[in-house]
Amino acid sequence: MKVNILSTDYDKIKDYIDGNSSIGHKIWGPIKKGDGYEFRVYAPNADKVYIKGDFTAWDIRELSKNAQYGYFFGYFDAKVNDYYKYVVVKDGNWVEKTDPFAHAMDGEGDFASKIVEDDYVFNDAEYLKTRDKRYDKPLNIYELHVSSFLRFTNQVNFLDIVDRLIAYTKEMNYTHVEIMPVTEYPFYPSWGYQSTGFFAISHRYGSVRDFKKFVDLLHQNNIGVILDVVAVHYASDYYGLDHFDGTAMYESEYMDLKYSEWGSNNFDYSKGHVRSFMKSSMTYLIEEFHLDGIRIDAVSYMVFYNGNSDRGVHEDNIFFIKNLNETLEKTHPDVMRIAEDSSNYPKVTHPVSEGGLGFDYKWDMGWMNDTLRYFKVDSYNRRDYQGNITFSMYYFPNERFLLPLSHDEVVHLKKSMVDKMAGSYEDKFKQLKVLMAYQMTHPGKFLNFMGNEIATFEEWNENVGIRWEYLDYPIHRDYHNFIKDLNKLYLDEKAFYKYDYEEEGFMWKVVDDNTNSVFAYERRADEDRFLVVLNMTGVYHGGYEIPYDEDLIFEEVLNSRSSKYGDYRYEQRKIEVKKGNNLKIELWEYEVAIFKIREV
Repeated sequence: MKVNILSTDYDKIKDYIDGNSSIGHKIWGPIKKGDGYEFRVYAPNADKVYIKGDFTAWDIRELSKNAQYGYFFGYFDAKVNDYYKYVVVKDGNWVEKTDPFAHAMDGEGDFASKIVEDDYVFNDAEYLKTRDKRYDKPLNIYELHVSSFLRFTNQVNFLDIVDRLIAYTKEMNYTHVEIMPVTEYPFYPSWGYQSTGFFAISHRYGSVRDFKKFVDLLHQNNIGVILDVVAVHYASDYYGLDHFDGTAMYESEYMDLKYSEWGSNNFDYSKGHVRSFMKSSMTYLIEEFHLDGIRIDAVSYMVFYNGNSDRGVHEDNIFFIKNLNETLEKTHPDVMRIAEDSSNYPKVTHPVSEGGLGFDYKWDMGWMNDTLRYFKVDSYNRRDYQGNITFSMYYFPNERFLLPLSHDEVVHLKKSMVDKMAGSYEDKFKQLKVLMAYQMTHPGKFLNFMGNEIATFEEWNENVGIRWEYLDYPIHRDYHNFIKDLNKLYLDEKAFYKYDYEEEGFMWKVVDDNTNSVFAYERRADEDRFLVVLNMTGVYHGGYEIPYDEDLIFEEVLNSRSSKYGDYRYEQRKIEVKKGNNLKIELWEYEVAIFKIREV
């Protein structure tokens, strides 16, 4: 061991301990010094901390303690790619621990930490110049699980899929991809939602450099990248954060607050260093990998004690959420912050200065549940579920909503998206087109999980790749082409996105016809107007009337029953309507018709 210790900025350490830091990754962990590294680990209640690794021949070496600030430190002739562990001693108990700030971990056994230094140079400067929150721009997200998008082996690297993902995303006219968690986690079927390494890219998917190149290549092709992150809980494996310094350091000491419903440990955000830890994790991920957005999982579980509104609002968590969003807004104002929130807690997407939580978008779980419940009902009885379609526009002005059809809806016996639809085999495809058109023309931004665009009948399985072979079958290929064109229409026409959160962007034309279960509405932006007509039932209407009192031309731009998508409508309609006359159109069973409206 050499006596060659870094100078220390104690003000930064105090800020971290007090909860006022987002640079913990620059304070803790292995820090380069000369030919070696200084290791720093915060463990205020530990009696002793040792280190062992490749650079000690895996013999333990005791670290020095700064008793005032509660951390241990030591300098060693370590090098890049060396593995190491801490051994934390408290009250005679010796426990091996991974470094909470490690940027990589061994995937075998108990996840030894790994020293990582990377000099990857991004080439996405032009993309980053124009990046913003996309409030008035198209945002159509393709959600994916890295290992089951394309599955070649048991472990799929980011770079194994990137070329295909870029080509496919562009072909299908998505604007962004959202990646399920890729920070290190021990249990594969958790899909990354129970993490042990909040600064470490999972060994399952590749190195730090691999993930950087992955994001860089997507950016160079004008595709944004959003990452799922988990801030509410962490895996309880002994080598992780659980009782890290021999006490409840990251979790609550109260049993009714410690454990989540998933068997993991809840973060205790009443503690300043825990707040700094998570702010630092998200800052590191955003800065190091040029992320365009983060989607924070299970926000409702944070807002209320263990997600139970009957227990009241969790004020410590509310304080943390506001502090996190204020911090990231200040440091990264062009990066989206998205809340997966199923609660009715108010002002989730309002600024903190106005009493809000400070997110940019909130998943509209109510819309998702209501809509899927509607489409599971048989055609005739949908008249009794009219409110499932209309209710979303009643509360929509309250938040900036994002409409998701995510991975959570196609697992655990919930059925795939196409199989949720009522009716016969063929009718399922017709109705899924209606559902997707309704989603993509509704105000808000959008997310669909991989496979939804192919209409796979199997539920998602993390061990199996997308069933791409389905595209060899005409009915799946036709549906796939419809989604491609629907996405393109959304991307090209500002009426479908510019005023998503403004009153002038949407107008109901038929909202109360529960007898026929037909809906019609306009989407508008400046001089552009589009009419969307949805026949939600298997009933034909020879001359359905929609009220208008203008001289207008209705030019059909998309129809779900078109021969282009394997059906029988051969010509796009062009209908002129004179003032004083309603628009009258023929509607086939389960038909979507979208018209561009022009003045005569």
